[in-house]
Amino acid sequence: MVDESLKRRQVTAYNKLFRLFAVDIQYAVYHESDNKQSDDSGFGDIGDAGSNDNYDDWQSTRDLLTPTGSSASSSLGNQLQMLSGATAESFDYEWISKIDVPLKTKVKYKDKTLKVKKKSDYDDIVGLFLYQLSDRSDDNVQVQR
Repeated sequence: MVDESLKRRQVTAYNKLFRLFAVDIQYAVYHESDNKQSDDSGFGDIGDAGSNDNYDDWQSTRDLLTPTGSSASSSLGNQLQMLSGATAESFDYEWISKIDVPLKTKVKYKDKTLKVKKKSDYDDIVGLFLYQLSDRSDDNVQVQR
């Protein structure tokens, strides 16, 4: 359990960051499809790339969005993962928000459309969610060895 006074100080610090560095973005929440078609069940999400059938309408918010491609923390994290035998993941942006959205949610910032690939829940500590976003769709790429 987190000490309440520490939690208040953390929330105050994050609120200051939001006021200083937040940017306008839009997001469209993803919903799993209820009607599964039997003819393409073995092909993952091929054909879903341009489909907006499973997304809500775009909503606006003002949150923290930072690029992560060459940051020291993401590079160090990838190096530690590789040393431990795990595969390294790379993400283009991190989105810090008070909004709870599922994976695959789309995010628009300026001329980019990104997709939530990973989610970290810190709601019980500071009331925030950390999302890893990418504008690449590597989900269906097969590597030949």
